[in-house]
Amino acid sequence: MHGKLQESSAAGNKLYMMRRLLWEDSMYAVKLSSEFSSFQAFRKELEKTLPQNSSYVRKRNTASIIRWFFPSRSIENPLTKVWTFYRNELLLKELMRYQYLTTEPVVAEFILKHVLARTPGEVIKIEHLKDFLVKKYGVVKPDPLRALSGAIRYTGFVCLANRGYTISDLDPPKTALLILVHYLFAPTPRTVTVKEILANSFWQYIGIRSPEIVKKILQEADANGAIAKYIVADQLEQITTRYSFDEFIQRKIRL
Repeated sequence: MHGKLQESSAAGNKLYMMRRLLWEDSMYAVKLSSEFSSFQAFRKELEKTLPQNSSYVRKRNTASIIRWFFPSRSIENPLTKVWTFYRNELLLKELMRYQYLTTEPVVAEFILKHVLARTPGEVIKIEHLKDFLVKKYGVVKPDPLRALSGAIRYTGFVCLANRGYTISDLDPPKTALLILVHYLFAPTPRTVTVKEILANSFWQYIGIRSPEIVKKILQEADANGAIAKYIVADQLEQITTRYSFDEFIQRKIRL
């Protein structure tokens, strides 16, 4: 699910062209998509109704939003489904956070190495961002620096501080974790090892800092009946899901 970083000039060019995250417009797009059965009809409407005055800019922004949040080029995607049934903005933001980081590996790498590795409340100075870009690509240009700094703020991992960015103390995204466990590992009811779940970075992408928090959420899901069971047997931890991904969403199950 996660693209690998390429240490090459091509990756460098991608970084330099990395665009500012259009977070509010992207949220609007996901909500709008729930009103359509045709992806092409949705795309045309998005190009018309984004707030920018220039039709050229609206088309360019639409292309970016689709690359970030509609990579399957389909209305049958988890973000649209979750908004259709849950209508919960916080949950939508948590899942959009995951989806964005899967399509922007440079931002994902910075968050994993320099945000989640630090304690909430710590301040990340702008020099940390510059050092990261210099070490990775040998140069810092204004556009990618602005794009990176904006992305870590818009996704909620940090907030502005006098000397840089303060690392946010995010509440555990319990329902988002369960939705993604079903989407990524168990689209139909099945047994999945906890080791397999933890090996995928998705739980960090939604803002969870430690494997123990993941385990506690899965155990709570077991206690509440959101999954069939969580068991530890012969040093093997595993879960068995109760519902398919679509049924989980349609039932609006949450923790």
